[in-house]
Amino acid sequence: MKKYTAIILAGGIGSRLRPLTTLKPKPLIPVVNKPMIHYAIDLLRYNGIDDIIIVVRYLGDQIIDYVKSKDWGNVRIQIPDVEPLDTADAVRKVSDYIEGENIIVSMADIITNINLKDNIRFFEEKNAFATISMTSTNQPQRFGVILLDKNQKIYMFLEKPGYKELVISSIMDSHKGSVFLYTNLINTGLYIFKNEILDILKKVDLMDFGKNVFPYLLEREYNLYGYIKKYYWMDAGNPTTYKWTNWDLMRKWAWPILPPGNEIMENIWIGKGCQIDNDVNIEKELITIGNNVKIEKDVVLKERVVIGDNSTIKSGSIFQDTIIWDNTIIGKNCISEDCIICNDVLIGDNIKLYNCIIGAHSEIPDNYNINKNVVIEPNSKLS
Repeated sequence: MKKYTAIILAGGIGSRLRPLTTLKPKPLIPVVNKPMIHYAIDLLRYNGIDDIIIVVRYLGDQIIDYVKSKDWGNVRIQIPDVEPLDTADAVRKVSDYIEGENIIVSMADIITNINLKDNIRFFEEKNAFATISMTSTNQPQRFGVILLDKNQKIYMFLEKPGYKELVISSIMDSHKGSVFLYTNLINTGLYIFKNEILDILKKVDLMDFGKNVFPYLLEREYNLYGYIKKYYWMDAGNPTTYKWTNWDLMRKWAWPILPPGNEIMENIWIGKGCQIDNDVNIEKELITIGNNVKIEKDVVLKERVVIGDNSTIKSGSIFQDTIIWDNTIIGKNCISEDCIICNDVLIGDNIKLYNCIIGAHSEIPDNYNINKNVVIEPNSKLS
């Protein structure tokens, strides 16, 4: 029996990312030209986990095709045909495929450089029934509170304390000096369980880990611990945080996670087979250019620009704070600032784009201006 089996949950709809996720599942949304699920698989396999189960749902065939198209070395990846209703239900429905004595549950739509080996070591040293990965945030008002003791054992965690303040006060009074209240910790979505969690999931109709499973375990005094470290973590769950995640990886804030390609200068990466004119001006840094990209003369890449594989940028265009996906053509003398341009988009000449999103397979004719907060849905053909 393998010691650890990992389950990647890849069934989310990604509604906050629309229209990026209208035609593409969130786990396949590229961050510096690599799909988010690729980072999730790499995190596991680079930390010695060679038995992985992926649970898909929304546009799951695309995820299956992507995973099958890659070489993952000696890692066994299974994608069972199940229809999960929620996170815990996903684990329940793939229980027959799980061979490990312990189970790692991770998400396919987050980017993190968490030290998984250290997390596993913590889980084993504490003889925990489960551990929840956590990290601190500088925006505590967005999150709940958690009660831990000095050994990081969890007593309670609440999304919205309010009416349970008396309960918290009572617990802290009865454990004076040993229980501490934290208001700036967030659950970063990586869990480790003993295999016995499957027995509980089969007996009790628990659907979601955060809302159902962990409260159930705490109420019955199972040993739950919070793995608390400083590491990079981002849920690229909306267009703003999605852009931030791309910029962060180019800043090397998630090291050793780096953009693909050859770093020709500090924080500037270029892929294979590119044709870049000598008169292209890269003004600053944080630039990632994919494979087989063609960039014509007098193009200006100011800073924070990602260009996807097989894309073409015609002469005289200027880009800043822009992410361009694969197979996109952008015409002459265009300006793009603070934009996301999806795959297979055709943009004409003399186009000005400001703070907008262009959906996949769209076409924009010459001499068009698209202003702040405009969203062009996929398959649109403007006239």
